Amino acid sequence: MWANSEPSPLRRAETQDVVQMVKARFADSTIIKLIKANDTDFDLSIAAVMQLKNSGASQAVIEAMIATAEKKQTPKPERAEANPLPLTTPTPPKAGDLPDEIGVYIRENGKLVAIEPEIVSWRTGGVVKVAVTLGLDKGHLNGTVRGPHSRLDLTKGSTNSSRLMDIDSELEFYIHSREGDSASEYQLLKFWGKGDRREFRTVTGGVLHASDGAQDNVLDFKFNKVASRTYKIVLKGLVAGEYGFLAPGTTAGLNAASHGNVYTFRIAE
Repeated sequence: MWANSEPSPLRRAETQDVVQMVKARFADSTIIKLIKANDTDFDLSIAAVMQLKNSGASQAVIEAMIATAEKKQTPKPERAEANPLPLTTPTPPKAGDLPDEIGVYIRENGKLVAIEPEIVSWRTGGVVKVAVTLGLDKGHLNGTVRGPHSRLDLTKGSTNSSRLMDIDSELEFYIHSREGDSASEYQLLKFWGKGDRREFRTVTGGVLHASDGAQDNVLDFKFNKVASRTYKIVLKGLVAGEYGFLAPGTTAGLNAASHGNVYTFRIAE
């Protein structure tokens, strides 16, 4: 199980995060919950494990770190579909009419058009703060997307777009996921406008509403699997605002500098 190659700086940094929490005397249960909640790749070389032991890490903490490595080596089973559309007999898609590359697409004029992803930057109070609060408002994570608006405007008559969609019409999206993922792992977000940027509030494993009573950032949606790793989503009646599909595996983790992709669109006033 021991790697012969030199571990990456990211692996070393994530292992050092655990060492720091051990030295700060956090409870084993808190550290283990954070390890399990993050898709983390630890440095598990002999030298690193010895350092963990010498720093006072318990056997339970070390075994939780090893379990994450074993989980990555185990093939992912097909996931059960959450919130599927009611069973219907969908019209079979035409050959070549479905995406074959990972991403989110929208149907325009009968053709699927790829939505260019934007980068999410995460602002946190530090891994220790998040570990202590376990997702309470004091330890929230803010996802930020640069720019006040998405480049994809779906509003009829918009001066920023030649698109002829009306907000009362159906918007037809397709997701082509990674192997082992599902549309249920994407999150449909409605952003808050913050001047020169768009924001949403989240914790690892889910989106959290603001403490001032603002509406949730996450919206429910239903989907229908139309091909292997390909899902159809129909949205209707969305109010004006900025939206995006947050890809799975992009929530902030132990590495506070982590980034992720979100596929955004806009419905203007």
